[in-house]
Order: sequence, then structure tokens, then C-alpha cells
Amino acid sequence: MPIEIVCKIKFAEEDEKQKEKEEGDKESLIEEPARPRSRDLAAFASTSTLHGLGHICRSGRLGVRQTLWALAFLASLAFFLYQATKSALLYLEHPHVMALDEEATREMVFPAITICNINRYRHSALTDADIFHLANMTGLPPKDRDGHKATDLLYPDPDMADIVNRTGHQLDDMLKSCNFSGENCSSRDFTVELYLSIMSCLTHTETTTEAVQAAWSEGEGDA
Repeated sequence: MPIEIVCKIKFAEEDEKQKEKEEGDKESLIEEPARPRSRDLAAFASTSTLHGLGHICRSGRLGVRQTLWALAFLASLAFFLYQATKSALLYLEHPHVMALDEEATREMVFPAITICNINRYRHSALTDADIFHLANMTGLPPKDRDGHKATDLLYPDPDMADIVNRTGHQLDDMLKSCNFSGENCSSRDFTVELYLSIMSCLTHTETTTEAVQAAWSEGEGDA
């Protein structure tokens, strides 16, 4: 029957050295990474373009100067973040900005407004003399209102200003309401201007008149 003999020999001195070496390696692994952190941060801060960071992150104890720089840096950072957040929220709202300059004035000049009616005359307001004179102007055979020839009748010389003012459409019948700058206006604020080739026109001027004035104008064409 075979017999197995196991021999164990312990070298105390070598084991202690090996153990000390392993413990030293462990301590170096723990301590060595912690040492360069402050140095690396100081080196990074010294080369950073961020203003004030190089004055804050320095090797050694924290002094008064570093504290003041740190407070100023934090205040600037907080203000920057506030402005950035405010601008971002304002952009997300999509506001519309419109520049408007408003000037208030008590007295405003009313613009000159001209109203023309292409319907020259009211048939109900025409007299036989009016029909006779207008027929001569248009080249039509003169007749009275009942259709009888009126060539043998004598009529006074035509007054076109009177005919147009009398037989034209009156502003009192057309003007429903008129208001400007809080004040009411009426047909008396309009001036009649006669255009022989077309019609009579009503012009509102900036001044108020007591009654409608008739002005004879020999100008041509449109108003």
C-alpha cells in the first residue's frame, strides 16, 4: 500500500516581505490617484479661457482672494443662466413685436373729400325750360315734359349753375351720418363744385360754412 507524504515548509521572512509589498502596492493605488486631482484641476483652470477660473482653482489652501473670485464667478454664472432661461422661454412663446408710434393731437385738419354723383339730374326736378336747354346741349330735339315740341316757346337764357344746383342730387338725401374727431358734420360743411362737362361734385373742406356755396368751375373732366 503506497504512502503519500506531504511536506510544508514556511519561510517566515520571505512571506513578511511579500505581504508588506502587497500592502504597499494597495496603498499606492489608493493614494496616488488622489494626489494629482488637485494638481490636474489647477492645471486645467490655468489653461482655461473661462474668466476667473484660473484665480479660483489653485493649489494650496483656499484664501480670501480665491473666495472673492469664487463668489464673483458664481454670481456671473447665475446671471448668465437666468438670462439664457428667460431668452429661451421668450423664444418658445413666439411673440410678435410691432413698433407703433402714436401721437395724440387735439386739432386735426379734415382732409378734402370730394363726392361726385354720375347721375347728373333728377328727372322729377326738371322744368320745361331745363329740358329745353339740356336738349339743345345734347343735340336732341327739344320737347316739353308731355312730349310736345317746345320750339315755339321762349325760355330765358340757361343758367347751368342754377340748373345743376337745383336738379342735381342733394347731399341732404344722400348723407346718412358724418362724424370726425368726435364732432358731427352735415351737408352744410360741403361745398358744391360744378363741372360743366360732367356733373356737380361735393367737396368737404377743413373749414365749416354756414350754407352750401356754389362755385363755378370751367375745368374739364373728372373730379
